[in-house]
Amino acid sequence: MPSHIRASPPLRSSSTSALASPPLPVHSSSTDISSAPLPSVRFSSSLRSLANFGQPLPHSEFELLVLNPPQSESLQPDNHSATADIGTKRVVEPISDTMGRQSDDSMGASTPDQPLLGGEFSHSTLESLRSSFDDTGLTVEHGEARRRLSSASSSGELTEFERAWSQRQRGFQILALVCTLLISVGSHYSAHTLGALKSTIKKELDITNTQYGALQSTVSAVNTVLPILGGLFIDSFGTNSGSLIATSLIMLGNLIISLSTHMQSFSTMVAGRILYGLGSGSITVVQETILGSWFKGKGLAITIAIQITTSRIASFLSMGTAIPIANRFGFYGAAFWANFVVCALSFGINLVYIGAMRRIRRNTSQNVLDRLRTKHKFNPRLVVFFFGIYWMIIVESFTLGGGWNSFLHINSELVKLRFGVNDAIAAWSASVSQLMPIFLVPFLGWFFDLYGKRTDMLVMSTSTFTISMLLLGFTKANPLIGLVVFSISLALGPLAEITAISLILPSNSLGTGLGIYKSAMNTGSTIVDIVVGVLQDRGSRVLEDSEHSYDYVMAFFTAWGAVSTLVAGTIFLVDRFKWSSLLRSNASDRKEAYHVVKAKINRPMLYATATNWRDYAAPWNYIPLIILGCLLVISWVLFAVKLA
Repeated sequence: MPSHIRASPPLRSSSTSALASPPLPVHSSSTDISSAPLPSVRFSSSLRSLANFGQPLPHSEFELLVLNPPQSESLQPDNHSATADIGTKRVVEPISDTMGRQSDDSMGASTPDQPLLGGEFSHSTLESLRSSFDDTGLTVEHGEARRRLSSASSSGELTEFERAWSQRQRGFQILALVCTLLISVGSHYSAHTLGALKSTIKKELDITNTQYGALQSTVSAVNTVLPILGGLFIDSFGTNSGSLIATSLIMLGNLIISLSTHMQSFSTMVAGRILYGLGSGSITVVQETILGSWFKGKGLAITIAIQITTSRIASFLSMGTAIPIANRFGFYGAAFWANFVVCALSFGINLVYIGAMRRIRRNTSQNVLDRLRTKHKFNPRLVVFFFGIYWMIIVESFTLGGGWNSFLHINSELVKLRFGVNDAIAAWSASVSQLMPIFLVPFLGWFFDLYGKRTDMLVMSTSTFTISMLLLGFTKANPLIGLVVFSISLALGPLAEITAISLILPSNSLGTGLGIYKSAMNTGSTIVDIVVGVLQDRGSRVLEDSEHSYDYVMAFFTAWGAVSTLVAGTIFLVDRFKWSSLLRSNASDRKEAYHVVKAKINRPMLYATATNWRDYAAPWNYIPLIILGCLLVISWVLFAVKLA
């Protein structure tokens, strides 16, 4: 091992031929460091680094563990760390993958924002790490260094660490998964009670369909902006604070909604819905960010599938039990009190999760914890350089997601009026729209990992949505048929969209990317909710509720679905011809696709961190943000006008 490390060139020509500009921002000092002393680097317990050996490290994490050691704490070995003199000061490293992309052929876990437990390195392992440097500086990419560490592990030199991993880490994963799934049950259980009781609420509060649409859109309206801010907050400060705030708001909002049923107050119910919306809009982003931190590769799609399944089970039970609970207690407000109880349970589970995470981190030094947190700071400039295919998925979220949510808000009354059944039968029939995701989504998580085909499933989702609207609106076929077809759409689309976003965005901006995704969906839902209410009040062929009350509404939904299908087809073609079928590829083929589009994947990070970043932002980069901003304004204007 040489006595110094000199900075190597910022980029290798082989990996940057397609990236002549901008230059990589230089973090190192120009001072000669050849005579600098060699401080020790504490290999503390960052399982995020160790759980996925052989994968490229993000720039900041590699600097943290190897090149820029903590200076303020004792560097003596202990039960949870080992030391080695490796280098000093920051140097510019070759970039292998600025996204820190995880392998898809491993279900390896990675931790959230903080390391979880200690592990000892043998001296031979540290020598293996040393060997990835030579006299000219950092000439071996950090991915290769990790592969050498992985080789040391496989040869038996890390048996103590591996033993700790097998005994403890899987338990941490299971705990995180269970708690993460349950913290949103209250939110999803509360989401569809209002729809199941639409006729009753209109009668009890003496409101029109337009006012009901505004009441429903209260949640989506506040979430047109909140998921973006929530994503920024999560990327910067972590998921513990975000989840605690979200579950608190959900519980408080449902308490106020329950009280409003006793007061017969429309305005009080609106206030409760606003608070509930503030929490519910962030909780899913929190969930997906936590799962994206704990699970990578194959594990991510499967765990997100389980998360979607759990949410659909809660929604299914909510729609099916709202009327029976109201009838059992003789008061429709009882259904909302049931929501409050479930939300309180979710809040309690969230406290358990936060407490567990704090206990797990007790063996980790505060210095390293603080430095690991900083690596997730989000650069807002990255949004300007998000890929065109990402913004196409956002358009799909606006159209298809808005259609899904709005239909779920009215499907119970649609079945009641169009097919002439009572409230209880209509509510249970409408709950079928939530049924297929419960069974299909776990299978789809496995399917996406094994076969890919995300864009194929997205096209199928939009097509089945359109077909279901035709069946329910323009035929006399049993409504269960159309509702099952709709539920297939609801099963296929969300998982395809979310996992596609996780594949194409830099890992340090995933929370914000998912926040924009949720924001677009809620913007579409707000607009469609209000349009549906207006069409039902003013566009129906009859003044009183009848089987024809939803004729124009269903025509609108059919046209909306056709637009969604066109957008999905465009995404399919762009992925096929511009992204080397990255989103259609399975785990093994995706490696080759990543190799082909590697320069494209690296580009946003390079541009956003360049001093002259504005020189690389073409006018079209701002167009998606401008359009989204205009839609946000439109949704809020419609909401304010119809709520007044």
